[in-house]
Parts: sequence; C-alpha cells; structure tokens
Amino acid sequence: MQSGCMVLGIIEMCAAGLLIFLAYLIKYKKRVEIIAGYDERTCKDKDGLANWIGGSLMITGFICLLLGIVATLMPNHTDHMLIAFGIIVLLWVVIVNVGGRKYKG
Repeated sequence: MQSGCMVLGIIEMCAAGLLIFLAYLIKYKKRVEIIAGYDERTCKDKDGLANWIGGSLMITGFICLLLGIVATLMPNHTDHMLIAFGIIVLLWVVIVNVGGRKYKG
C-alpha cells in the first residue's frame, strides 16, 4: 500500500508541476490562446482573463503539489486526504467558473 501511495504522490507532484507551468504561461506570458474555449471575439478583457485563469490555475497547482507531498509523506491517511481534496477542488471549480464569467462578452 505504501509504494502505491508513493507512486500516487509522485504522479500528483508531476501533474502539479504541469499545472503551475501552464499557469505561468497564461498569467505572466499572457498566452490566453491555450485556455480551452478562449474566443478573442467574446473576451472583454484579455489581461484580466489571463490573470484570473492563470492565478486560479496556479493555486490549483499548489494544492495538487501539497496533496502529492502529503500523500508521499503520510501514506496511511491518503483516503481521507482524497475525500477532502475532492471537496476542495469541487468548490474551487465553482469559484473559478463563476469568477471567469465577467470576462466573457
């Protein structure tokens, strides 16, 4: 069980690294074209959208990184962490989607 949690933690940390990298591209390099569903014609504020989505994705990446570290260091508590993480992610997705609507025209 512990080696499976170690692998899960490593996979989670790799996914977190990818999310943080994409967040960097969107937030700081203003690469909004990599956002799924982005349409230049309907976006009112490209910089605002980049900051909102990039910042939100960065927070998501750091949450995933934290989960990966904890899953690796505390393999006996992985089930409880996954349930808590699932609830946090669901709430976060709602917040991000509602907040992102203000940039759509």
